[in-house]
Amino acid sequence: MSFDLTGRKVLITGAGDGIGRSLALAFGEAGARVAGCARTETRMQSLADDIQGHGHVLQTADLTRLKDLEAFQKEVLQQFGGLDVLVNNLGAVGKLADFMELSDADWQASFEVNLLPAVRLSRLCIPSLRQSKTARIINITSIAGIQPSPVFPHYSAMKAGLCNLTSSLAQTLAGDGILVNSVSPGPVWSRSWENEARASAEKSGIPMEAVAQEIKTSTAQTVLLKRMGVPEDVTGLVLFLASDHASWVTATNFTVDGGVTQNPY
Repeated sequence: MSFDLTGRKVLITGAGDGIGRSLALAFGEAGARVAGCARTETRMQSLADDIQGHGHVLQTADLTRLKDLEAFQKEVLQQFGGLDVLVNNLGAVGKLADFMELSDADWQASFEVNLLPAVRLSRLCIPSLRQSKTARIINITSIAGIQPSPVFPHYSAMKAGLCNLTSSLAQTLAGDGILVNSVSPGPVWSRSWENEARASAEKSGIPMEAVAQEIKTSTAQTVLLKRMGVPEDVTGLVLFLASDHASWVTATNFTVDGGVTQNPY
């Protein structure tokens, strides 16, 4: 199934790498106009070089800062004249630690990157989405939000909150025709995993490439399909939810995890 999203106006946060970058490229290939942001200029320039289509708005912005977030959203609406799809993808594990090792500052930092930007952007974008006939909010969460582990409980709690917010917003906005869903990826190789591998390599003295391969191999054993995911494994479902094929789908969380959670309901 191919998706024709020609002319759709899509805002994607955390578009500099990983799932966000793959989503931006996929929406561009489907004909959408893409607004994307990330904190790193080199990543956004790389995205600008690779994305198909024209009329995109690709900028650097730190969405944990309210002024940056408001300025980016304002610029997008000025350039686009409206919005059809908001993809709240921004997120980061942060400190890799168990509960007793996490400080109040760690919890606050996780809230400010994993949940608060989605709250703020949704609030700012809803008036424009109400004017669209194909309005969608798609929140990229994590299976950690529904199947947490002892490690990084702050991240898991924020992703659970984002799933909860998805259902709440879907009920609030149903009368406006705005569909709200979330997608919870499983272990998808990304910058967070790279950072973990790098930290382990520095501590052990083992080459980074060897550590990364070991992480991929061991993590794959927890997946029914016996491999870690890649960002492109997530894009198809998100494009489907943004398309006309999903016009009767809302208030739902979808797992894309290679069978890790094994939840039939």
